[in-house]
Amino acid sequence: MKRTIFSFLACTFLLAASFCLQAQENVLYKITNKGVVKYSILDGKQESLNVIKPILIFKTRYEMDTEEGYSRFSVKNARLGVQGDLSKMLSYKFMVDFSAENKLSVLDLYAVLKPSKRLSFTLGQQGLSLFNSWAVSPNSVDYVNRPFIGKYFISSRDIGLSMKYALKNQGFPINAELGVYNGTGINNPTWNKSVAVGGRLEFGSTKKGFRTSAKFYNLKNADGFTDTYWGADVRYAGSDFKIEAEYMTKELNDRNPGALNAAYIQGMYKIKVNDPSISRIEPVLRWDGMGYDITDRGLGVNRITVGANLVFKTTSFTNMLRINYEHYFNNSMDLSALFKTPIYNSDKLSLEYLLYF
Repeated sequence: MKRTIFSFLACTFLLAASFCLQAQENVLYKITNKGVVKYSILDGKQESLNVIKPILIFKTRYEMDTEEGYSRFSVKNARLGVQGDLSKMLSYKFMVDFSAENKLSVLDLYAVLKPSKRLSFTLGQQGLSLFNSWAVSPNSVDYVNRPFIGKYFISSRDIGLSMKYALKNQGFPINAELGVYNGTGINNPTWNKSVAVGGRLEFGSTKKGFRTSAKFYNLKNADGFTDTYWGADVRYAGSDFKIEAEYMTKELNDRNPGALNAAYIQGMYKIKVNDPSISRIEPVLRWDGMGYDITDRGLGVNRITVGANLVFKTTSFTNMLRINYEHYFNNSMDLSALFKTPIYNSDKLSLEYLLYF
């Protein structure tokens, strides 16, 4: 662990030193609230690149099992990293988590090559295109807990090479992604006779308006069996609200207990508040369910999550308080392979603090 921390800090220091100590004509580096910004004059025009942008994500929470009365405090995320653009054709991102199951975990560690405006290649440990950020990323999820899709299917990151191509980048964008990976998950670069393959076809923008995508991921696991993942999602984001829905299946190829299926629909609304310290209140509501072969056997578990996010007024960073109540509806299907203890699918009241920039 000490070697990993030292390597990460050394890389960060060398990046900062190499950028800030350069003395080039018509090039200026400034430290701003966005990090280290490079200003250059090219053909009489000033251009800027955010070459070093710090990342901090901190989440801590209190949870209470309202059925049995158990409770706990925990630090769910303590992530630190840097990202930036070294040029118009090259960017990078490094990020580690100091609280991943009581150990340090390297999360993002990749470079992005952009030979053209339409085409980019990502090399290193990266997020799989199978997942959306609002289902797996702690600073993008609007709830205390991720939906079942983001937690119980597969590791959301792997080491490999992916390509993204903009089939249409004007008006209503259309993007295609394809990647090859080890297929062994995060921080696990083992030797394999086969690679995992994943891809996505995406219509629309993730920032505003309508967006939908279809995706797949195929791998041969350690037991020699092939697992195939399929999914589709739809999203609409307005200026004050958004609604998202997604379905995913994990085909186990005739092995017991059958295909794992999950789905969710969730929404969030922004209410501005006239207060010197509070920016807005965000009521949230979500339904999600999961089970094996749900068309034949029904849902193994489903829940309703209701809550609100209290967003404080800040400038260069975001901090908020979240309160969620989760009510579970369970049937007799055995999901012990997914839920480590019965508390995992018990009704809960949660209070969480989130800070990120």
